[in-house]
Amino acid sequence: MTEPTTAGRAPADAPAGRRELNKARTREAVASSLRTLLVRHPVADITVDQVAEGAGISRRTFFNYYGGIAAVLADVMRGHTTHLVEGLQTDPLGEDPVASLRRVLRDRGLSAEFLTWMAALNCHGSTSETAVLVERAVWTDLGDWFRGLLVEALPAEVDPVYVATLADAVMSAFAAAEQPWLARLDGRVDLTAEDVTAFLEHLDRALGYVADGWALPTAPGP
Repeated sequence: MTEPTTAGRAPADAPAGRRELNKARTREAVASSLRTLLVRHPVADITVDQVAEGAGISRRTFFNYYGGIAAVLADVMRGHTTHLVEGLQTDPLGEDPVASLRRVLRDRGLSAEFLTWMAALNCHGSTSETAVLVERAVWTDLGDWFRGLLVEALPAEVDPVYVATLADAVMSAFAAAEQPWLARLDGRVDLTAEDVTAFLEHLDRALGYVADGWALPTAPGP
């Protein structure tokens, strides 16, 4: 494919602001292309060439930005959770990081766009090895990102094993909340306000189990 002159990169002598704008537009085009494809096809059937074509860029330009489709998904999802990072910066983690995270989630919620991407990634119910690996790579990337945030937010003397364990537990809570929520959607990608609320309730309950040290609940969750 011949690379368009208006997409992907600005000339080397272009002002920095223009270069950054072009980069942002390219990322948006890639995300939009992938989102369209996810609704139509299982992620295992989507190729980089298809995403690049839909974005109006070359395969080479795609790889200038991303290492693969999983990297696009992780980047998009990180972008839709920045408000949580801002909340954690406003509400210091203190001695109980899980309680702080639950408080921020209750106050700020999760972006409906973030959840729509999760729904789109799973709307075909694909259980192929490729699909599983893609989703696992996305969660791993997000987990690494979250671990980095914890390193910055917690005191320097905190045991790194504690930080790693906490990050893994929080990401596992997200993954656990996802399963019953996806069963509720049954392939839908047009989310309602009730769908968003349902995910947050699942997530808060999962984080509650983490906070309680996995003590056996006295009554089953709703």
